[in-house]
Amino acid sequence: MIPSVPHGFEQTISKPRLDSYRGYFRASLSEAIGLYMWNAEVASKLGVLVSFFEIALRNNIHKTMSSFYSRGSQTSSHWYDTIREQLKPTTRDKIAAVRAKSRHASPDEIVSRVTFGFWPAILSSLDRRYQAQLLSGIFPNHPLNAAPQNWSVQTNRASALAYIYELNELRNRLAHHEPLWKFSAIKDTSTRPAMIVVRASQSQTDTLVRFQRLMGLLDDGMAALNARLQTDLAESSWRQELNFLLSERGIERYRKLGHVPSANALTPREFKRQFGVLSRRNQPVRIRNAKHAGVFRPD
Repeated sequence: MIPSVPHGFEQTISKPRLDSYRGYFRASLSEAIGLYMWNAEVASKLGVLVSFFEIALRNNIHKTMSSFYSRGSQTSSHWYDTIREQLKPTTRDKIAAVRAKSRHASPDEIVSRVTFGFWPAILSSLDRRYQAQLLSGIFPNHPLNAAPQNWSVQTNRASALAYIYELNELRNRLAHHEPLWKFSAIKDTSTRPAMIVVRASQSQTDTLVRFQRLMGLLDDGMAALNARLQTDLAESSWRQELNFLLSERGIERYRKLGHVPSANALTPREFKRQFGVLSRRNQPVRIRNAKHAGVFRPD
């Protein structure tokens, strides 16, 4: 989409919101609108990948905890009732809220209705006696499983699970339609005072570096949960499109409002003759003959 009335769009979205794009990316109004569209596209594709990760994490925790606390007799049980005293009040409240809406909710129904934030809280509440066994079951392909006792070392465990809290923050930003490119600093809270590990993003280059870091965390996290699914997602159209969006060329296409193909369609012969120019122009183009039509999007 390209808004037909830029100033009207600015009033609808709000000037302060677009001004954040103008200031950060040093952009004009039209460029800020393009970058706003870019952020929306990134959010769309990234939201799909994060949702797969969330579901895989939820199901692995649910199956592992169900099997462990039922002594292997069930893959879906009310295991959270068994460890109720270990859970934080806010975590117990989330379960109670689901049950309040559906008194006879099954275990599968309950775990499907709690938020992403529920699962990091569960991981932080695991009984210390069984952490290594449970975590190696939840993350069957994690490098720490080479020597499962490694999970018992607090620093190893904290480092291995830190990315989940970061992805939870990302999911919250997606849910609240916040700018995804505005990365805050990452701190090591194990030190006093906390030490900055990665500084807050301050430029387009910083943003792309942080996105690449985030994608690496998402890839490694999904691979630890389900290696086959990670391979499939890496080859998916969502990931391929996201790879382009998270590049200088991808951002430039949206900055110059070149993400929408022009109304005029080329014939296959014209397209072939102009292929080099069209690729350099970095804008989708329509192609049509008497029977068929399509859109070419240069990488």
